[in-house]
Amino acid sequence: MMDVAYTLVLPVFGVVVVGYVAARMGWFSHSATQGLDTFVFTFAIPALLFRALANTDLPDVLPWGLWGSYYGGILIVWAIGSAFAVYVLRRPMKDAIVIGFGGGFSNTVMLGIPIILTAFGEEASVPLFLILAFHGLTVFTICTFLLETAHAAERHDGGSRPKPRLILLDSLKGMARNPLIWALGCGVIFGQTGLTLPVPVDGVLEKLGQAGIPCALFAMGATLARYEIRRSIGAASQIAVIKLGLHPLIVFLLGTYVFALPVMWLKVATVMAAVPSGVYTFIMASRYAAAPGAASSAVVLTTALSLLTLSAVLTWAMSF
Repeated sequence: MMDVAYTLVLPVFGVVVVGYVAARMGWFSHSATQGLDTFVFTFAIPALLFRALANTDLPDVLPWGLWGSYYGGILIVWAIGSAFAVYVLRRPMKDAIVIGFGGGFSNTVMLGIPIILTAFGEEASVPLFLILAFHGLTVFTICTFLLETAHAAERHDGGSRPKPRLILLDSLKGMARNPLIWALGCGVIFGQTGLTLPVPVDGVLEKLGQAGIPCALFAMGATLARYEIRRSIGAASQIAVIKLGLHPLIVFLLGTYVFALPVMWLKVATVMAAVPSGVYTFIMASRYAAAPGAASSAVVLTTALSLLTLSAVLTWAMSF
């Protein structure tokens, strides 16, 4: 475990810490963080993903087992976390939805992609793509629909009801504007043509991709500097236990005993489930005024604790 921590996890989180300290000390402004974030997720990470998939063969059949393992795990822990928040913490339904969401929503882009590609290389790009391809559409659509439903129930004015068609349309529009989705889709399409990237183009994409992972980690740290861990520590602790412990365990059990995933796919799904809660947990909570304190605390708490838990999961994943 210590070998993995020193060689992989500590350097990854070391860059996150540098970004956090730089932002907290005022050496790296909020506007600079936004600029870096734009570079990472509009240019660098899309270049990395496109180049990886342009040189990768996809499976011949749809990966229902991978989707069932990963997304099934999300839905199970989401339901468990929400039920615990309602019946044990006595939280209102809107809060419970966000608390459950935090237990199942991984920081796929800022931490998941860098850690998985660093640990497993390009061999992991296919299952990684298959998970990311429908991640935003699936998870955000469900979360938005549930929160809109809870919001309408709270108003209880009889004249306002959630509109599932419009919610789905908004999610699709968001995907259509997402550079990561374009990079994933175009990389898959190009890869199936059998063509080879021209050397100058491949060189540009390689350089951009090399900048993507360290810049994403630095931006992650700078972003975390805006959140506090003192708010709603009880609910945040619940999210941390579910996210870092229960979520990867359920995905592993589903992938092993229900869907019998190939080894690399099982590793990628389990490690992605072990990644801490993403910042969109706080964004959704803030937008709907649903447990924003718990959400912001959970983002920081799970990121800090995952230094240990991810080391354990990666040690398992790299042992076979």
